[in-house]
Amino acid sequence: MKYVIVGGTILNDMLYADGSTAKGFLGGSVYAVNGVKPYDDDVLYCTKVGPEWRDHLGDYFKDNNLSTDGVFPTCYRTIYSEVKYYPSGEWYEYSIYDDYSFEDWMKESRFTDDEVLSFCTPDLKAMYLEGSKCHPEFYRRFKEKSPNGNLMCELSTKWCNNPEYHERVFEQIQNVDIYSLNRPESFNLFGVDSEEKAIEKILEIGVPCFYRIGSKGAYMVQDGKAWYAPLVDFGKSVDATGCGNCSTAASMYGFAEGFHPLMTAVKSNIASGINAAQYGPFLKFTPELRERINRYAEQIFEELLPDDGKKLHTTPYVFESLYD
Repeated sequence: MKYVIVGGTILNDMLYADGSTAKGFLGGSVYAVNGVKPYDDDVLYCTKVGPEWRDHLGDYFKDNNLSTDGVFPTCYRTIYSEVKYYPSGEWYEYSIYDDYSFEDWMKESRFTDDEVLSFCTPDLKAMYLEGSKCHPEFYRRFKEKSPNGNLMCELSTKWCNNPEYHERVFEQIQNVDIYSLNRPESFNLFGVDSEEKAIEKILEIGVPCFYRIGSKGAYMVQDGKAWYAPLVDFGKSVDATGCGNCSTAASMYGFAEGFHPLMTAVKSNIASGINAAQYGPFLKFTPELRERINRYAEQIFEELLPDDGKKLHTTPYVFESLYD
């Protein structure tokens, strides 16, 4: 496989701040799979789940021609959580089960270094990881097994927000090929109060970074420069859950494919826009849909490139619904 996504699978009920709800949707690192799927089918999803996993994931794998070689039914059950959102934008997630807590699931669903490295092959282009795997010894072994592979890490919000973890976060960044963080995380991690100052810090570090700035879009910071692309909407934006995982994995794909940094940002924002257009991850990608998405990406790229990726657009690009 060219692309490998390693992470946890969650079933979600969303309880929004306005009192509305959305229940029974796939969540977790499935969203990261949906960052690569708009552009490439050659992706392996590695996850530990419960014995009933086919009841929840079976159709998704079948419809998207995904291999199940990375699915390990070794957990007591597939975790089911409620995600409660607050008016401040903060959220809290907890298990709906009395006999299986989030802490139980996190212990059972975690992959060891050796398990993760077993997914690495000489033809691997990139691997997406969440969590704390990105340390010097792991990175060394990763490069031994996949000399041309790129390691992508989406930084932990908890670690970015807690000064006690900052030293470990900076170590992580030095042991990956590309990483991603969002605006609030950057303010806490770097001790800054503006996107411009955060980008200065990212440039000083020198490791390529996909920098997400919420409703304004994102930057691809690479080769001493920050390239900006605005948000992309496909009709009405319904639910932003998982957009970070989705766009981060898409940026990994663009970086590994050697795209222009601006194109990487554009394609990442398109993947995020697709994700936000419905509750849960987009369920089925087809060759026709991929052709349409790539056409949009070329259009946006050609319009933004003359501005050298610097102009901040106040409104997103809006396209018709992909379900039409």
